[in-house]
Amino acid sequence: GDELNVYTWGRVNQTLHLKVERDGTMMVPEIGPVQVAGLTFGQAKKLIEGRMSQITGVEVDVTMGQVRTIQVFVIGKVSQPGLYSVSAMSHVSNALVAAGGVSKMGSLRKIEVRRDNRVVATLDLYDLLLRGDTSGDVRLTAQDVIFVPVIGSVVAVTGDVKSPAIYEMKGNESLG
Repeated sequence: GDELNVYTWGRVNQTLHLKVERDGTMMVPEIGPVQVAGLTFGQAKKLIEGRMSQITGVEVDVTMGQVRTIQVFVIGKVSQPGLYSVSAMSHVSNALVAAGGVSKMGSLRKIEVRRDNRVVATLDLYDLLLRGDTSGDVRLTAQDVIFVPVIGSVVAVTGDVKSPAIYEMKGNESLG
């Protein structure tokens, strides 16, 4: 359902709006089916441009068209729990923003992504918020459930410190 726009000029001037079929291929005129399932946009762009440029006298550019949407559930301690339609390229953090964010009673350290009734990932938002580490921010698939549990143990840090706040502790962390 994702769409790529293919622009050609030179001997052939045309604009093509090509959709990815259920089998992961795109039917490219004058080239035939091109398998793009599992490729990043950059890889698909390079593949299509490479194949199309084999046509003598044709220049090619590929851009992203419409991206399909998926539905995910965001439940637990979030501001607005419910079913959300998000881009198929969305990550857990995008769905949390759509749901209004984690509530004051929600954990920032143990956000679960459930797929087919199994926990497939656990996100610690501190990695993202304090260090900019997005490695745990997994890409979502249709019907994923993002569950935000109740906040765990907390510690308050005040006084003459760089970042006074109330911090949630993980099970293996101590005040020290």
